[in-house]
Amino acid sequence: MNLERAQSSLQAARLCLQERLLDSAASRAYFAMFMMAICALEGRGIKRSEWTHKGVHSNFVFNFVRGRKIVPASFASALPTAMEIRHIADYRQPGVSQRQAERVVRLAGEFSERLSKEMLNASNP
Repeated sequence: MNLERAQSSLQAARLCLQERLLDSAASRAYFAMFMMAICALEGRGIKRSEWTHKGVHSNFVFNFVRGRKIVPASFASALPTAMEIRHIADYRQPGVSQRQAERVVRLAGEFSERLSKEMLNASNP
């Protein structure tokens, strides 16, 4: 997976939020988190020919939250929470609220920042 792609999705989420494109902001924020989690997992040598959402969620929690305690326990629910908001954005009417969009974009930023630091630390032992 490509770290630049994850970061550009986060940037797109922030721009969409700024322009009040709330559903798009939520969708891009989740995608940024999903891709960032894959990058972090692959950085730890965990490879899959194809990643599922459930697989990324469970592997992330096992390897980064519970197993090695690399990220805080509060991150265990980050991906499922963001995915739930994304489902509202993509599949329900009237879509996400301003508050939900702001929450998931903020969460994606925190997630990205934490995992970027972790990947940097892992590459510079």
